[in-house]
Amino acid sequence: MKNMIRLWSHQGEKVKELLLEKERITVKRKFIKEKYGEQAEIFLKAYDFFVAMAEEVISRPEDAEYPYWAAIDRETASSGTEGVFMRLEVPEGKAVFFSDNKWNRILNLEYLPDDGQDEKRFNKKLKSMGLGPGATSDILLTPHYPLLKSEIEESWRRNFVIARRPDEIEDKHVKAALWELKMEWLV
Repeated sequence: MKNMIRLWSHQGEKVKELLLEKERITVKRKFIKEKYGEQAEIFLKAYDFFVAMAEEVISRPEDAEYPYWAAIDRETASSGTEGVFMRLEVPEGKAVFFSDNKWNRILNLEYLPDDGQDEKRFNKKLKSMGLGPGATSDILLTPHYPLLKSEIEESWRRNFVIARRPDEIEDKHVKAALWELKMEWLV
């Protein structure tokens, strides 16, 4: 029997009902657009990056466009919205683990510096171009500044940590991504 990893996922009631009905479900792009409305473009920019990185660790099923989010403990699994907590026992090798702190910066479309010096260097570059530190989302969501856009996205790759096991993440704020939810994983 495969080693199992205990995870918690906080999902809307609709997701739970679909899982009980279909026994296996995946996330589609249209669900993200429905959930986030006008803000979807911002989330999808970050999510598309995450998908590319996560696929390097665990292959994505053809019918899965985006992952479900989970955590190693119930407290950090909460999405802050209405919903239900699902306790899952997932086979090792089916979850991608990552630093929640770094992911939040990516969700905010921020530059991820190597260190304080790198952050100062990048902010100085922005200032020399007449831009402030908060301009990174505008840079990423417009066709302007292709070199800065590339530098921001490259910073995500360099600093974003994903792994096959939660103990491979140095950050104590470990989250997980699952390409699918299966009824058999529900405890």
